[in-house]
Amino acid sequence: MRPRGGKAGVSGTIFDVDTFAVHDGPGIRMAVYFKGCPLACKWCHSPESREASPELIFIRDRCAFCGECAGVCEGRVHAVGVKTHTLDRSRCKSCGRCVEACATGALAIKGYAAPADEVVARASRLKPFFVHSGGGVTLTGGEATMQPGFAEAILDGCRGEGIHTAIETCGACPWETLERLAARSDLILFDIKLIDEKEHARWTGASNRQILANAAHLAGKNAVVRVPLIPGITDGDANLNAIFSFMRENGLGTVSLLRYNPSSAAKYEWLGIPYEITGATQSAERLAEIADMARCIGLVASAG
Repeated sequence: MRPRGGKAGVSGTIFDVDTFAVHDGPGIRMAVYFKGCPLACKWCHSPESREASPELIFIRDRCAFCGECAGVCEGRVHAVGVKTHTLDRSRCKSCGRCVEACATGALAIKGYAAPADEVVARASRLKPFFVHSGGGVTLTGGEATMQPGFAEAILDGCRGEGIHTAIETCGACPWETLERLAARSDLILFDIKLIDEKEHARWTGASNRQILANAAHLAGKNAVVRVPLIPGITDGDANLNAIFSFMRENGLGTVSLLRYNPSSAAKYEWLGIPYEITGATQSAERLAEIADMARCIGLVASAG
């Protein structure tokens, strides 16, 4: 029997499920990581989430240079020599044959099809932990609004089971799409990165006009604006004051400041793309200073 409120036959593409997430909403949460994102933020903590379809990753320091992957790959993606292993990703169809042949775990496919009712059933089994901690399920990514029918099915199913629901979104979607998901979410975690449109396009690959318009629509809803503090890009006083002023003017009262985490750089190597961000994580003193800036204009601010 599938859980109450689930929708049979609705599936989507995800790349991970974390059943003990503690940074994506209140309490212990099950975070469902959607595949695909309309932005290409140069600091993205999950670059494997950008592409909508499954893709191959290569963890170089696990490679034994045995050549087994090259032997089974019909697309000639792998070229393996003595202590060398290069990939022509343009030829890869993510069939997974090389992954099966790799004895050291150096290769993996990120992304797989998941039925919504199975995601809900998994969440239902964790309900005692959610109840005890005040947690629930968060749809994150990637970007849940890129798969709205799939996201709706999960949110409806979880709410039918009495499970707290949240979405984390970059907001780069039509308002009608976000409105549908927001109506099914007990909490909306909404990212605002940069106010200046040209700078936003430079660092994320897209305009922020729709994002800011959608943010304004969330006034009066249970929404928390999240600001990733990227050194030298988003964490300057001018940008932060502009974000805080925008929030105040549009009735958005709560901001969460996300300290820069450089650990994602290794994931870029998995995908064979450069990581361009430099700079240090913000100090505790700087975080406190930014939080005080937000509080001074009447916002509720947290940092971590």
